[in-house]
Amino acid sequence: MSKDYYQILQIPRNATKEDVKKAYRSLAHKYHPDKGGDEARFKEINEAYQILSDERKRSQYDQYGQVFEHGGGGSQQGGFEWPGGIKFDFGGEGFDAQGSGFDFSDVFEDFLGMGGRPRQKSKKGKDIRLNLQITFEESVFGSKREVEASKLAKCQHCAGSGGEPGTKMKNCATCQGKGNIQKTQRTFLGSFTQVSTCPECFGTGKRPESICHTCKGHGVLHAVERLEIFVPRGIRDGEILKISGKGEASISGGAPGDLYIKISVTPHSIFQRQGDDIVMQLPIALSQAILGDTKEIETLDGVIRLKIPEGTQPGDVLKVRGKGAYGSSGYGRGDLLIEIKLEIPRKTSKRVREIIEDLRKEGI
Repeated sequence: MSKDYYQILQIPRNATKEDVKKAYRSLAHKYHPDKGGDEARFKEINEAYQILSDERKRSQYDQYGQVFEHGGGGSQQGGFEWPGGIKFDFGGEGFDAQGSGFDFSDVFEDFLGMGGRPRQKSKKGKDIRLNLQITFEESVFGSKREVEASKLAKCQHCAGSGGEPGTKMKNCATCQGKGNIQKTQRTFLGSFTQVSTCPECFGTGKRPESICHTCKGHGVLHAVERLEIFVPRGIRDGEILKISGKGEASISGGAPGDLYIKISVTPHSIFQRQGDDIVMQLPIALSQAILGDTKEIETLDGVIRLKIPEGTQPGDVLKVRGKGAYGSSGYGRGDLLIEIKLEIPRKTSKRVREIIEDLRKEGI
């Protein structure tokens, strides 16, 4: 049978440590065997006091209920609990927790790493993922953009508390302030107890006395938020920006999620990126290749004058230092690599043909 230590000592669950001591002294005096009292009742009172007077044991008892029902002494049925709230009670003959020197509180403390009762962790809000298309120029120099995120946002009316401004918070009636609900199911393998987050208070253990009329007590609302983001220079196609705290708000008072933005770079009609370098092709005439020339070309930094050396060959690459893309750190630029393409006219005049014939005679 499950024991209610609070009922045994005839005190409420929110009784102070002093209240526990006072109730114990009164009942122990009344039921002490040496004074003609009920010995079994006296043992129950003593057991209840041993648990409720110890802050750690009381916290474990409040959290684990039936699994901890014999925490103060006596034989304990075989069973254990995995983190995540699933308890296994295999029934049958167990062993004496005190007699063996084995303390379940040590298991909870060491295994869960929480010094007793597991804390009700407020769950983080959900992350949001968006796609953002940017130009080639933006990928090189960076930019400032606006994006829209449809998400759960903190209710501005109640500041996320779920209650009307100024209202008091009270223990959740559904979970009795524990923040979770235990459900036990018996099978041929034994009893399985699942501990799940309370759906009413979302694990906080508290509910406002007056529910917020705007968010209906949830503390969050669906909203579309416009965000200004900074695209860093040098970002590459397929890279992901992370903006902390700009995801969905948490419904249990935890930290908001994060915003992840996947970058897609629109291909450029002239330029391509290779590492930190930018590559382009430049068609030139035969005469420019043979005699050399100076040609104005358009780059991402504006117009520059490019010197074409005499005797330039098709496929040669001319390098303009420091006119490429920024590196991943945002500092230091690659080079602009200009690949030479020979432009051959499809039709020529009689005069041009005569000149070409003369060149051919010269072996050119």
